[in-house]
Amino acid sequence: MKNRADIQWLRAVAVMMVVLFHLSPARMTGGFAGVDVFFVISGYLITSGLLRERPRLADFWLRRIRRLLPSALLVILATILAAFWLVPPGARGDFGGDAIASIFYFENWWLVSASADYFAAEAPGPFQHFWSLAVEEQFYLVWPLLVLGLGLWGAAKGSVRRSRLVFGAVFVASLAWSIVQSSTEPTTAYLSTFTRAWEFAAGALIATGLGFAKQSQRTRRILSIVGFALIAMAAFGLNESMVFPGWIALWPVVGTGLVIAAQAEWSTRVEGLLRPARWIGDSSYGLYLWHWPVVVIASHVFIERTFVGTAVMFALAIGLAWATKRFVEDPIRRSRAIAARRKRAQYFGALVSSLIVFSLAFTLNGATAAQLAVAQTAAERQALQPCFGANAIGDESCGPVQPGDVVPTLDVAKHDAADPGSTCMTKAEATDVMLCEYGSQRSSYRVLLVGDSHAATLLPPLKLLAVRNNWNLTLAYHAGCTFSLVERNDSKRGVACAEWNSALQGKLAAAAAYDLVITAGYAKNRLADLPRVTSSALADGLSAAWQPLIDRGSRVVAVRDNPEMSPSMKACWDSQENLAVDCWMPAGDGFVTDPTEQAAANTDSVELLDLTDVYCPNGSCPTVIGGAYVYRNADHISATYARSMTLILGKRLQDLLGGF
Repeated sequence: MKNRADIQWLRAVAVMMVVLFHLSPARMTGGFAGVDVFFVISGYLITSGLLRERPRLADFWLRRIRRLLPSALLVILATILAAFWLVPPGARGDFGGDAIASIFYFENWWLVSASADYFAAEAPGPFQHFWSLAVEEQFYLVWPLLVLGLGLWGAAKGSVRRSRLVFGAVFVASLAWSIVQSSTEPTTAYLSTFTRAWEFAAGALIATGLGFAKQSQRTRRILSIVGFALIAMAAFGLNESMVFPGWIALWPVVGTGLVIAAQAEWSTRVEGLLRPARWIGDSSYGLYLWHWPVVVIASHVFIERTFVGTAVMFALAIGLAWATKRFVEDPIRRSRAIAARRKRAQYFGALVSSLIVFSLAFTLNGATAAQLAVAQTAAERQALQPCFGANAIGDESCGPVQPGDVVPTLDVAKHDAADPGSTCMTKAEATDVMLCEYGSQRSSYRVLLVGDSHAATLLPPLKLLAVRNNWNLTLAYHAGCTFSLVERNDSKRGVACAEWNSALQGKLAAAAAYDLVITAGYAKNRLADLPRVTSSALADGLSAAWQPLIDRGSRVVAVRDNPEMSPSMKACWDSQENLAVDCWMPAGDGFVTDPTEQAAANTDSVELLDLTDVYCPNGSCPTVIGGAYVYRNADHISATYARSMTLILGKRLQDLLGGF
């Protein structure tokens, strides 16, 4: 097939949309739709090649491997090494796991299983953009089988009609599912292969001969210009708050389809003027691979998002993309020596190369875990010192906190979770009940910490108190799901939350009674509740969940939710790269009516623990107290600060309960 200039321009537009969105999302709010442009192009080119060349499946897949795998493995390998040397352990998160998912092209489902939000405020890992490459690879694996099954290796008109019917059915079914799931499960919809299949099918339909080839050259050029205009409108008109992909993705998909179907030819002068765009299109794969690792790693070597900093990151990504194409992608793709080798040898070489990079990714995860374990041990020792964090409140002898005293650093604080890796968390759409135990397994004093992720933020100090007081501590928590028997809606999250609460009640009833139950929940959480549920109904749901425990003799302490950053405080936090010691808000801006308070007031044998002054001393809520960052994101307390609350939390629990 002729290397069409308009398709190379489309590639250039698509990759620049994504790159500029990641470098400056405020200026190109819909740049993420560049991925949709790529999907339509892939659907068209791959289907055209299958219909035209009728390759054997082994040959087709080997060409894809030679074209895509070497550059991807190079980027993953280089990023792993850079992360190990330049990124602090606490900021690496699950880089190794993401790398492994990217090597074997299941990153999109890996992110779905982790309930990752592609538009999360916190910087994701350097491999998150591999989700779209995973979707493409899954398409390359399945689509040739579909074409073969349709008997489309020939050019009979009947088989073309059948292909259009099948591709059309894929288009309609996938688009319909995308519209439904984008409204009910937006994270899964954004990353799912099934909600994106219609975009590939759109390109495939054009490949069967649908288009405007019989129209005049003038008409085809107009259609092509309209298509590019639609893509540009999507780039600047869409934004992260919209339900996407869903029907809104028709915007960039239709635009791309118009350009491809128009098959417009342009004068030599026009093509000459757009030569830089064609060069970017030729290098689009490498630029897509490199740009996001550059952005993530650069943020850890003090390259800030100023105009100059952004320009440096862009130039670095362009340079790496050029070098990769020049010295890796083209030589391997065009190598006759490699192509002449037996297919079995080529597959074996690809597997060995992948396993080598896999072993390094696995090593990165192990090294990160070991480094964090050492850091956590040091932080636990510091938590029992009287002049650290919340323990220093009201103690003038502790002195003022200086920026240089902040522990840990900001990049570590942003990943400083109470339950690293969420090993004990039931995920948002899951129902399994996990009970994780800490402290003394033989102790007769049993403590239960139960609720959602806000309850889990109290785990670090309670683990220390369990050791000091010889407790047996159990944790049970569910992402985005309070410990409550309030009625839920029928979304997957709502159903999962209700089923988890029911199953948890059964497990607790079958276990030995707890002496002390500590519970908390996100005060603003309405994700799994009915849209018009009242505050009193929420409070009743909490009380109903607590009552069976109370009936068995448990003392219940309900903890008022921690403050959530106000919009202005969050903007301050998000704008900082190295230190965020000057961000704060008035205490009144960080709280809403918490149904936990009402439920505690309405339920006998329940004590309310209010830690407002611990988070917001003297009427203001700062980002740093006593040398520790209070937050890890807008509404979760960092593990280090929570750990620093050990002494004051223990004293207040004793005061409430009259001893343990």
